[in-house]
Amino acid sequence: MTPAEIIKIAQSITYKPGWTVHVWAEMDGTVIAQIGVDDTTEASLDAQKRDGTRTPWRGGTKYLNKHMCRQEIVGAIYGAIKDAEIHEFREWFRYRGRAIDNPHIDPDALWEIAGKASSFNIRENAMTMEET
Repeated sequence: MTPAEIIKIAQSITYKPGWTVHVWAEMDGTVIAQIGVDDTTEASLDAQKRDGTRTPWRGGTKYLNKHMCRQEIVGAIYGAIKDAEIHEFREWFRYRGRAIDNPHIDPDALWEIAGKASSFNIRENAMTMEET
C-alpha cells in the first residue's frame, strides 16, 4: 500500500468532536498517525491544575507501514484513540485526592515504592481465596 493510500484510510476515521487523526508521511515514506484534541474538548482540561485550564495536545505516535491491510490501519488508529482515552482516565482518576495511576509519574519513583514490602497491601487469603 502506498503512503497516500494509508493516509486516505486513516483520514476517513473520526471520533468525538474536537478529536482529530493527524496523519502524514515522512520523506522516507514512513506514515505516522497521531491523535490530537483541541481546546474545545473535555480532554483538553488540565488534570494537574484542575482549574479549568485547557490545553490542546497530541497523543503518542503510531507508525503505519505499507504491509498493513485496511483493517490493521483502522485498528491501529482505534488503538491510538483508546490509548489516549485511557491516558486521560489515568490522569483524572483520584484516590483520596491524588492521581495514583497518573501516567506522568516518574518510573524511578514508582520503582522505589515497588521495592518496599510496606508498599504492598494484600489480603491474607489472596492466593487461596479461602474464606475463614
